[in-house]
Amino acid sequence: MTGDPTYSPRERFFLWSLAVLGFVVLNSVFVYGLFVRPDWVREAQSNPISAVFIAEALVLMGTFAYLLTKWKVSRMHWGWFIALSLLGSMAFALPVVLLWPRRRHRDEGDRER
Repeated sequence: MTGDPTYSPRERFFLWSLAVLGFVVLNSVFVYGLFVRPDWVREAQSNPISAVFIAEALVLMGTFAYLLTKWKVSRMHWGWFIALSLLGSMAFALPVVLLWPRRRHRDEGDRER
């Protein structure tokens, strides 16, 4: 699981599609509920079943941030994964963090020569 993963065009298409779905579709439903139907958000916050799903999502977000860094498959700092997850969704953040281009350091380029 360590190293610099390379994704096929098909995998890249799937991951970018997932990012768009997470940001546009899933996030839009949340924003709609937040501004147009705030009663939905209040109901979700007071529902114990919703609270469990929210808590699970937050725990998994932290766990994914840790594991992506540990496995060295994340091209961005773990904090970016958390920020993007809160901004959009984990369905948005995960593909973006995995597909973000890695900057090569000068000494890495020297080692490859």
